[in-house]
Amino acid sequence: MALIAILIGLAVGILVGFLGIGGGIVLVPALTLLLGFSQQVAQGTSLFMQLPPLGLGALLLYWRKGLVDRWAGAACALGIFVGGYFGSRVAIAVSSRELQELFGAFLFAAAASLWREPRKKGLASTEPEGWIRLALVFVVASGVGVLSGLFGVGGGILLVPLLVVVLGFEQHVAQGTSLVALVPPTGLLAFLNYERAGLVQWKVGLLIMPGIFLGGLAGSRLALRFAPREMRRIFALLLLPICAWQVISALLRR
Repeated sequence: MALIAILIGLAVGILVGFLGIGGGIVLVPALTLLLGFSQQVAQGTSLFMQLPPLGLGALLLYWRKGLVDRWAGAACALGIFVGGYFGSRVAIAVSSRELQELFGAFLFAAAASLWREPRKKGLASTEPEGWIRLALVFVVASGVGVLSGLFGVGGGILLVPLLVVVLGFEQHVAQGTSLVALVPPTGLLAFLNYERAGLVQWKVGLLIMPGIFLGGLAGSRLALRFAPREMRRIFALLLLPICAWQVISALLRR
């Protein structure tokens, strides 16, 4: 189990740096498929893994390239922190099978949003500035935070495309900005709800953490070599088989 956990951490870390996401979107299915965790335990363990600043190395690389909006990143972190509490309360109350079905639908929606070419319209076309812009970022991140707590993911999987489509961020800047929310423990309230319910595997989480940090450095360097459209579509294609497995696995448990 230890070796599998370490390899999972490395793979997830590469995705963290490459796509500016928290990694839970892949970590949760990996824990259920490879280690046999229930959906809630996988999500609780995923949130535990996200508490340390494992995305710091990747964030610094984006920061040095001038691809981070620090104030928008702070608003993202606060929104995910607040929203995560409410989402986690819902997740603990539903059955593992129902939660797995919802998670599969969530993955499909995320893949669809990544595949479509972002068009700057609506709020993005008005280019809001100052406090109004930060308030909009906070509202968007709060909604993402609810889903983050509900599914045990870092939030970047939806936050990045929403920053691009709704607020007109360039793809690499959206990814760098979303990594700001991975440095402070934005999932703390959600994690505490899972931990109180006994839904966290501490040992596995500790084994995964080093791999995510090292993989994040490699993934962030790789990301700067790809065009934004290529990056979105690579990830969308990656999500489809994971989505299919989640839904089929939940249906077989009926």
